[in-house]
Amino acid sequence: MEIKKVGVIGCGTMGLGVAQVIALAGIPVVSVKATPGSVDKVREGLDKSLSKSVERGKMEAAAKDTILANITFTTNENDVAGCDLIIESIVEDLETKSALFRRLEGIVSEECLLTTNTSTLSVTALMSVCKHRKRVAGLHFFNPAPAMALVEIIHAFETSEKTVKKLSAFTQKIGKDPVLVQDTTGFIVNRLLTPYMLNAIRLLEQGTGTIEAIDKAMMLGAAHPMGPFALADYIGLDVVMAMAQNCYDDARTTDLATPHTLQRLVQLGYLGRKSGKGFYDYSKKPLEANSDLRRPVA
Repeated sequence: MEIKKVGVIGCGTMGLGVAQVIALAGIPVVSVKATPGSVDKVREGLDKSLSKSVERGKMEAAAKDTILANITFTTNENDVAGCDLIIESIVEDLETKSALFRRLEGIVSEECLLTTNTSTLSVTALMSVCKHRKRVAGLHFFNPAPAMALVEIIHAFETSEKTVKKLSAFTQKIGKDPVLVQDTTGFIVNRLLTPYMLNAIRLLEQGTGTIEAIDKAMMLGAAHPMGPFALADYIGLDVVMAMAQNCYDDARTTDLATPHTLQRLVQLGYLGRKSGKGFYDYSKKPLEANSDLRRPVA
């Protein structure tokens, strides 16, 4: 069965980005808003964002029209009943996602593939609440979804080879490059990136280098597009801490333990770019490191 219609649950940054990619490939998408609020505002926001891309020459006007024409926004989960694939992209909470998967099994056909865009949670744990488990898998896109080529296809305990093949063909059809990953917390990218960012914070706490020095060293010495502190701020420090906790719960290794500085920033609401301050202060031009972190941080 070819994937001809896709349901995306969640209209946050990732959910909208994934819906945009699929719609651009000419596949109809049912985009379900999972939180309170008007779908009109979501559509208007996407229209505005796409219009800016057109104005800047990053997108053709025809591409924008294709995307908007292929996405149907709704608040009703039952509207995904006719879909061949569901991509869940809601809050990173296992109980909430599990409840959604239980509901979806009562809505979609037995042939519809059920996938999650989780970055660190166990796909097998989500699979365990389902009756038809062979069609359950992870489909992990990266932020921003329209720009990032990689998609991790997560093979959970009972995921069938047929499901994997369908998802691989689908991701290639929408212009992405898939890699197959076994269901390990954090998968490949986040399992490697998380201790990388946490160890950078520990170097800061030990006085090995400043935020700017560590970021510059990794950019120039390891050819990374951004340093570990800029990356953590970009992801969101609350998200980084959640990733760390999930990975630590699975592996119990010291390199995955959350450093004090990260805990304290999150406690104070300094979450990175989205809050205006994290390891860097985004109100400063040119950009400066958070001045509070120049004092002892351990």
